[in-house]
Formats: sequence, structure tokens, C-alpha cells
Amino acid sequence: MNINETHISLLSRAFEKDPMFVYFISNKKDNNQTKNLIRFIIKRNRLLDGLILTDHTREPSYVAIVDRPKNLRSVSIRAKIRLNIEMVLLIFQLPFHVLRFLSKYQKLSFSSAPNEPHFYLTMIGVDPSYQGKGIGKKVLREIHEIAESSNPPYPFALDTENQQNVAYYESFGYELKDTKMIDGLRIYCMTRPAE
Repeated sequence: MNINETHISLLSRAFEKDPMFVYFISNKKDNNQTKNLIRFIIKRNRLLDGLILTDHTREPSYVAIVDRPKNLRSVSIRAKIRLNIEMVLLIFQLPFHVLRFLSKYQKLSFSSAPNEPHFYLTMIGVDPSYQGKGIGKKVLREIHEIAESSNPPYPFALDTENQQNVAYYESFGYELKDTKMIDGLRIYCMTRPAE
């Protein structure tokens, strides 16, 4: 399914109160910074052959962005060049402190993730008007089925800055592997074994 501005707006609304987005988006009234970051995450996911799940083009209730197990050596040179161009363009769209934070976050993510190939849940957002109706659970189950049906089945990793999410993800078989701090923001690193 094609991802469009409706999906980006949904993720922007879903992450409006997320501790990380609150922390680094300098102008809270202007969510263009949030949308620019989400656009970059989506482009990066596409260039690296990731998964994007959603239920509708015009009126989606959720969007999930998942990185597949990959070997960067298998990514085409063209995709690497395009990704580098997108990263350079991001320099002009986000403040320096956000870019610095994202660089630290990426290093932290890699250091806490499984050493073996794994899926990584980059973002999962449910439209605020649909929250509390079991959509997040349905999407997580669908994502886990994809990982379990791959040959071989792969583990999953995710990071969250919201302490309330830890118990939620534990109910899906995730384990808290590490808690890290970046510039005073606590990051909970979680993994789920292959089943």
C-alpha cells in the first residue's frame, strides 16, 4: 500500500506526546519537524527494503514501520547513495541537536539489539481516535506472525522512551534488555526471541 501524507499525519498525531518527540522538537506548535523526521524514517525504510503496514490509504487507523533482518552489504549501491542524499537533506530540515540525538540513538539501538539478524520495530502508531480498541495488539500480532513465518524465524527488537509501554510489550513476550540514557532521556531497549 502506498504511504502518503495521511499516514505521516497519523504518525505525527500518534507520537505527539511521545517523550522522544517532545524532547527534541523545538517548536511544539509547528509539527513540520516531526513530519520531516517521519518522512525520512519512511524513505529510509523503503530504501532498505523494510515493511510498512497500514490498513487504508485515505483513512488509516494505524501505521507500523518495521526494519527487516538485513545485511547492509546486500543493499544496492544506488540505495546507499539515495539514503546518504536523504540524510544530507535532513540536515537542512531538522535542528542540529535533533540530528546529534538521532545519531546517539542509532548507536544505542545497535548496541542493545540482538547480535544475530532480527526484525526491528521502528514505529507503530495508532490514530488517537482509534486507540484503546485493540488495533495495536492486532498489528503487533501480525508483525510477529511475519517474523515467525520467515525461514528461519527471527527475533524482534524495539526501543521505547515511554515507561508505560514496557509492561505492554512484555505482555507480547518482549524482555527489557537494557535501559540507557541519552541527554537525560531514558530509553528502554527490548527484545523478543524468535519462536
